[in-house]
Amino acid sequence: MKTIESMLKKEKQELEKMIKRAKERMRTAPQGNIRVRKWRNVVEYYYVEQNKKPTDNGRYMKKNEIGLVRKIVQRDYDERMMRCAEKRLKEIDRFLKNYQSTSLKLLYQHMNPCRKMLLSDAVISDEEYAKRWQELEYTGKAFAEDAPEIITERGERVRSKSEKIIADKLYMLGIPYRYEYPLVLEGNITIYPDFTILRMPQREEVYLEHFGMMDDEDYVENVLMKLNTYERNGIYPGVHLFITHESRNTPLNIKALDALIKSLFCIG
Repeated sequence: MKTIESMLKKEKQELEKMIKRAKERMRTAPQGNIRVRKWRNVVEYYYVEQNKKPTDNGRYMKKNEIGLVRKIVQRDYDERMMRCAEKRLKEIDRFLKNYQSTSLKLLYQHMNPCRKMLLSDAVISDEEYAKRWQELEYTGKAFAEDAPEIITERGERVRSKSEKIIADKLYMLGIPYRYEYPLVLEGNITIYPDFTILRMPQREEVYLEHFGMMDDEDYVENVLMKLNTYERNGIYPGVHLFITHESRNTPLNIKALDALIKSLFCIG
């Protein structure tokens, strides 16, 4: 679930983009005004020159002049839109300033560390929450004796080169994750998602599974069983479960992986 703050920040970015595009159009926008008349279900447009008297009805615009009509109408909209967007930006900035200044997370963050240790109930910052989540100790799935030793930039062992690529991308972007963290599901079934990822600022856990041998029939059967297990427990692909895949002839799509991480975690 998105926070009010993140939603407003995203809206602010969109408004700034809209204003920028409008300003670019305004540089080459034509002069004059358009008068619109609807007569017998036919819409007519008339061009009125700049600074003409209000009584001037203007020149009738032919069909081949519709491009000029569109540009002038767009200019009029852009002028009004920019005024409205700029006013809304000021309101968003005002709200965010007050919203952030009353944040309980900041209250905790600015306390003396020695006092923090004595608290049993406090609203901690996102950074502190992620740090505690990341530092939790756990026992993952054991490796076979003959399994290759593939080590990530974070210094942990993974099972494949593709998993190392995924882990390194998450690590370099500062996205908190746990590799093969045990997940206990209904019926006391324990599975080990390849990556349990903490999505901030929502503070929710999502799962990323990499399926690396999709040309092996037995492997694919196990994949389907695992997906069914997720779904029986209300963990659905595209909601809290995300998937990457490859086969011998079709390697991991790095561009798709980058797009997935950007989509999930709003990385610019």
